[in-house]
Amino acid sequence: MGLHWILFFESISVSTVSVTLVCLSSVTLFTAIIEPFFFHRRISKLDVFTGLMIITGIYLIFRFETQYMKGIILGLVAALAASLFGIINSKLVKRNRATVIGFYEMLGAWIWISFFLLISGDFGPQMTPQGNDLFYLLLLGTVCTSAAYVAAVAVMKEISAFRVALISNMEPLYGIMLAWLFFGHREVMSLGFYLGALLILGVVFLHPMVKLRRDRSRQKDRTTDGYA
Repeated sequence: MGLHWILFFESISVSTVSVTLVCLSSVTLFTAIIEPFFFHRRISKLDVFTGLMIITGIYLIFRFETQYMKGIILGLVAALAASLFGIINSKLVKRNRATVIGFYEMLGAWIWISFFLLISGDFGPQMTPQGNDLFYLLLLGTVCTSAAYVAAVAVMKEISAFRVALISNMEPLYGIMLAWLFFGHREVMSLGFYLGALLILGVVFLHPMVKLRRDRSRQKDRTTDGYA
């Protein structure tokens, strides 16, 4: 988690909020590939196809936003880290409370990030909150991080890490809208970026509908076979 946060915010600092959030959508791809190995099950062809479409979207962004190459790479590695701790949490939550998992993981992230800041020399006067910083930090730390994270871990008792990753891909959609609201022209991208983002988000939204239809069809076939 600590690695994810470091890479996520570094990606924003060297690119834009929009670029980083779209790269974060690749969590779905990484989860589709990695999760089956953790739970010893076959890789879903639909999940892999979804991942390939996301790769295509990311390729379009790479091609047209070459000035943000470093930010894109950092965003993708941040997504890989998010995928890994999401999958691990889906195993841990089967025998531990979500609040306990969240407490220890955030404590560990805080410790390692503190070491990182100390080693990188980023501890200094700039770490002192100014003006409304304290309010925003509290909002970010409690509502947007702790509460949201515990809720995401808790829901893994009912659904897979892959589905949680799909749901979390709503973040780029409203994140890009908020970025436009707060930063204006700084968040305006090329047509290629929006084509890639549209492809990624479209696949993410269509995937659960296709999967639900496929599962219903299979269930209907099994029922028919049973009657036969």
